[in-house]
Amino acid sequence: MKNISILFILCLLSITSCVDTTNNRLIVGKWQGTQWLVNGTASTNNAAATFFNFDTAGNYQFVYDGTTQKGTYKVDHNQLFTKANGAQEIMVLITKLTADSLVFDMNRSGQSETLYLVKSK
Repeated sequence: MKNISILFILCLLSITSCVDTTNNRLIVGKWQGTQWLVNGTASTNNAAATFFNFDTAGNYQFVYDGTTQKGTYKVDHNQLFTKANGAQEIMVLITKLTADSLVFDMNRSGQSETLYLVKSK
C-alpha cells in the first residue's frame, strides 16, 4: 500500500510539472493584442497597440499605446504573475495558451477584462 501511495504522488508531481514546463515554454516570445473585452463587450482599449514580450530568463516587457513597462514574470499552471520594476506583483488568469494564441482574464478594480493575443513573428 505504501508503494502505491508513493507511486501515486510521483505521478501527480510529474503531471503538474509537465503543465508548468509546457506553459513556461509556450509563453516565451512576442505577443500582440487582437481584442480587448470589458465585461464581455468590446472596449475602447487599443488591443492592437498592446504587446507583451516574455523571455526565457523570466523577464517581460509590456507595451501599451506607447507606454512601456518592464519587470519579471513567472507562470504557475494557468496563472501569470508579473512584477514591474518597483511595483507589486500582479496575477492574471491564462485561459488559453497555445503556440500562437494567448488569452488573459483579468480583474481590474472589480471589472472583468479579457485580452486576446497572438504570437508575433
